[in-house]
Amino acid sequence: MCGASRTERKRMDRIRGLVLVFVSMLAFGALAADKHDHKHDEHEGSHGGVVLEIGDHVAHVEVVHDQKAGKITLYLTDKDAKSALAIKDAPKINVKAEKGNKQIEAKAIDAKDGAASQFEATDDVLKADPLKGRIAITINEKKYNVELKDAHDHKH
Repeated sequence: MCGASRTERKRMDRIRGLVLVFVSMLAFGALAADKHDHKHDEHEGSHGGVVLEIGDHVAHVEVVHDQKAGKITLYLTDKDAKSALAIKDAPKINVKAEKGNKQIEAKAIDAKDGAASQFEATDDVLKADPLKGRIAITINEKKYNVELKDAHDHKH
């Protein structure tokens, strides 16, 4: 019986160890799922564009790309992606194109006191699909470069 008892204890220790590993994996998976779900929520913009994070949750920019018109509209929101965020310096769109790179300065829409939360840019280079490049945005005197993605090349 002593041998069976020792074997039984080893078996129970292994089972406890496996249960602990399994519970840890579930807990870690739940945390990862929360973070992953949060990222998916950011993909859907209220204007039909793709929402991109600026910095580490400093703010967000929704990019609405009208390929046929060669136009991009940018909507800036706060770190929770809910309230409009007005900035003074117009974002610059740096596009990588087949014929070379091009920088386009967006124009403020309905600026108040020299600041706006919505910007537009129109150029033939913006007719590309998908767009490749970066958006240079200054918030509170700090510069950020956000990788330009649209609905066609944005990876979930």
